[in-house]
Amino acid sequence: MVRNGGKRAHQGWDLLAYPGTRCFSIAEGEVVFVGSRGDYGKVIILKFRHRGRNLFATYAHLSMSVVTAGEQVRAGAWIGLTGNTGNAESMTGENHHLHFEIRTVEHPGHGLEGRIDPQEIFGVVPLKTTYFDSRPPMAQRIGSGNPGIRIAGVNVQ
Repeated sequence: MVRNGGKRAHQGWDLLAYPGTRCFSIAEGEVVFVGSRGDYGKVIILKFRHRGRNLFATYAHLSMSVVTAGEQVRAGAWIGLTGNTGNAESMTGENHHLHFEIRTVEHPGHGLEGRIDPQEIFGVVPLKTTYFDSRPPMAQRIGSGNPGIRIAGVNVQ
């Protein structure tokens, strides 16, 4: 409960990502939705199996998708680019982000119902830890030759 003075929930993680940062599939699965969804802006939803149940990874505020609904993807596959669509359209600088959720149903309503904490999948919360610095090369403090948000053991083998 971190919004509106602790009265409203935030349903996922906001990961610092400048527009145009590549997003990768966290698991092997099926792309079940590509389109726009109100405050989420442009969205990709990936259905995948984890510990015997179907879950849905949701990537929001994107600028574009490189996958289509119905497409099967492998873990680590490039699926889209971050952006600033939906309610993130006015954000600048280090407020640019990828909104990421893990859902138990494809299209839950408001609140936390139908969602789980991404920590259940990732095993850690990425606060104060840089998994990948998505800033332009001139602004990076640490670097890698591969652009995008990648987390070892999760979306990279």
